Amino acid sequence: MNPIAAILDSLVLYRYSLILVLAAAAGACFFMACCGYAQLPAFRSCVTVFLAVALSLPLARLFYWYGRPNGFSSLGQAVTAPDTEAFALSGAMAGCALAAFLSGMPANMLDCMSVAGCGAIALGRLGCFFTDSNRGQIMTHFTSLPWADPVTAASGQVEYRFATFLFQTAAAAALGLYLAVLFLRRRQRPGEIAILFVLFYSASQVILDSTRYDSLYFPGNAFISIVQVLAAAALAAVLGYLCIRTVKKLGWKHWMPPLWLMLAALLAGAGYMEYYVQRHGLEAAFAYSVMGTCLALLAGLGHWLWRLSREGKTDSAAMAGAEAK
Repeated sequence: MNPIAAILDSLVLYRYSLILVLAAAAGACFFMACCGYAQLPAFRSCVTVFLAVALSLPLARLFYWYGRPNGFSSLGQAVTAPDTEAFALSGAMAGCALAAFLSGMPANMLDCMSVAGCGAIALGRLGCFFTDSNRGQIMTHFTSLPWADPVTAASGQVEYRFATFLFQTAAAAALGLYLAVLFLRRRQRPGEIAILFVLFYSASQVILDSTRYDSLYFPGNAFISIVQVLAAAALAAVLGYLCIRTVKKLGWKHWMPPLWLMLAALLAGAGYMEYYVQRHGLEAAFAYSVMGTCLALLAGLGHWLWRLSREGKTDSAAMAGAEAK
C-alpha cells in the first residue's frame, strides 16, 4: 500500500515517497541551520550535504538488499530499482556519518547531523501511515492510535498492528528537542551531542525494532535483526567509551567496577528479553517492559557518565577561573 499523491503526465508521485523526500529536505535545512549557528564554513557544509545524499542513497539500498536479498534479482537491480520503499535507514545514517568524516570536521558535522537527523527521522517515519510497513504484532485490546494502526492483510481482513513507526517518531522527536536545547547552549565540546545521539537513539531502536514484523534480518537467519545488532553494538561501544573517559578524567574510583558489572548485566538482560519474546510471543508485554527498563537504565547511566566525563566550555571556564584565583 502506497497511495498516489499526484500524477504529472508520466510522473507518478506516491504519498510515502513524497513524505520521505520532504523529510530529507527538511533534514538538510535543519543541518544547514545548525551549521550556521555553529559558525561552520558554509561551503564545507554544502559539500557535506551533497556527499551525504550521494552516499546515503546507495548505502541505504545496499543495506536493504543485504537484509532482503530475495527482493531483487541482482545487485545491479538492487541499486537501480525505482522502489522508494526499499531503503534502510541504517544505510542512510552510515552514508551521513561517512560524509561527516570526509568533510574534515567530523565532530562538528556529526553534532549538527545528530540534531537535524532526529527531525528528519521523526518526519520521515510519519510516511508509514500510507504503507503497511514498520508495524508490530496484532493488537487485540487496542484498536486506535497511538497503540495500533489498521493494516489490510492479504486475506482482505483488517488487522490492528502495533504502531511501531509512531513510537519511533515520538522517540526521535523527543531526542531531537533535547539535543537541540544542548546544542543551542553551546556548553560542550564538538562531538558531545553526537555521543548522546548514539546513546539514546541506539537504546530506543533496540526495543522498537524488536516489535517490527518486517525487520531486516541477516541472510540465512530469520530472527536476528540487523538493526537491533547494530544498535546494540553502538550502545555497548558508546558506553565502553564513556567508561574509559570517566576513568581518565576522575581517576580510579571504588564504585566503577560495580557500575561496569551493572551495565553488563543490563545489556545481558535486554538481550535475554529479546530471546525470551521470540519464544513467548504471548508474553510480549512483560518481555518488553523488562527490556525497556534495562535500556532506560543503560541510557540513564550512560548520560550520567557523559556528564561526569565531559569537558565542556563551562568546565574549561571554571578551571581557568580556579587557576586565576
